[in-house]
Amino acid sequence: MLHYDGFIKAKDGIKLYYQNWVPEDKIKGAVILVHGILEHSGRYMNVVNTLVPAGYSVWGFDHRGHGKSEGTRVFVKKFDVYLNDLNTLISFIREREGDIPLHLLGHSMGSLIAAHYIAKTDNKDNFKSLILSGTGAATGPDISGFVIFVSKILSFLTPKLRLPAGTDPNFISHDQEVVEAYVNDPLIELKVTPRIAVEVVNAVNKMLNIAPKIKIPTLMQIGSEDRAFDPNSWNPLFNALGTDTKEFKLYEGFRHEVYNEIKKEEPLKDLLEWINTYNN
Repeated sequence: MLHYDGFIKAKDGIKLYYQNWVPEDKIKGAVILVHGILEHSGRYMNVVNTLVPAGYSVWGFDHRGHGKSEGTRVFVKKFDVYLNDLNTLISFIREREGDIPLHLLGHSMGSLIAAHYIAKTDNKDNFKSLILSGTGAATGPDISGFVIFVSKILSFLTPKLRLPAGTDPNFISHDQEVVEAYVNDPLIELKVTPRIAVEVVNAVNKMLNIAPKIKIPTLMQIGSEDRAFDPNSWNPLFNALGTDTKEFKLYEGFRHEVYNEIKKEEPLKDLLEWINTYNN
C-alpha cells in the first residue's frame, strides 16, 4: 500500500489536508471518506485496510477547523461551505484518477455532507454509490440538548465561542482501545462552536427533505445502540431515499462507529461487498 498526503486550497484559500491510500496493483475504483464532527480522516484505517487490498484507491480529507486542516477550530459559517470543500477535493481527485468509478462514504456529520452533496449536485460527478454510516434524520439522546439550546442563542452573538461537546466518548464504540485512542488523540476536538452546532442540527433536520433527491445506489450502515441520531428516524430516512437500489444494515449491539467496533469485520465485509457490486 502506498500513502500520499498534502494540502489543497478551498475556494476561500483555506488549506485542507488530504490523504490518499493507493494499492500497489491496478486501481479499479476510488472511495472518498467524509469524516464526522470533532474527528479527522486518519481514524478510518480499518476502512482503508479493507478497501485498498481489494484494489480501491481511498481518499480522505480533514474538514476545515478539524485535524490538520486550517481554519477556526470546529467552526463553519454555513453548512454549504463543507459541500464546497468536498467539491474541491472531488475535482482534485478527478484530475488525478481520471474517470475511474467513484464511491462516496460519509460517517455521522460526514454522512450529512455526503447526502446533501449528492442531493444538491444531482450526482454531477457520476458517483457509483453512496454509503451513509452512523446517520439519521433527527438528533439522538447522546447529543446534548443543552448544548443545542445554548448554541441557538450564542450562534449569532458569539458564533466562534468554544463550548464542551457534552458527549460521553464511550458513545462511539464498545472497544475501549478505540475510546482511549479517541480521548488521547491530539487531533480530536472535544469542544464545539455554537455556529457549527446549529448548522449541523439544521442539516440533520433537512435530511428527510433532501433524501428523495438521492437517486444513486445507497447503503445505510447503523449500529443498533447508536444514539447520536434518533433511532426512530432511520427507517423514515431510508424509505425517503429517491433510489430503488438501496440497502439498510442494522448491526445489533454496535454503537456509533460501526467500523471501529469490536465486531467490525461484519460491517467492513458488507461495505466491501457493496462497493464491489456497484463498481461497474
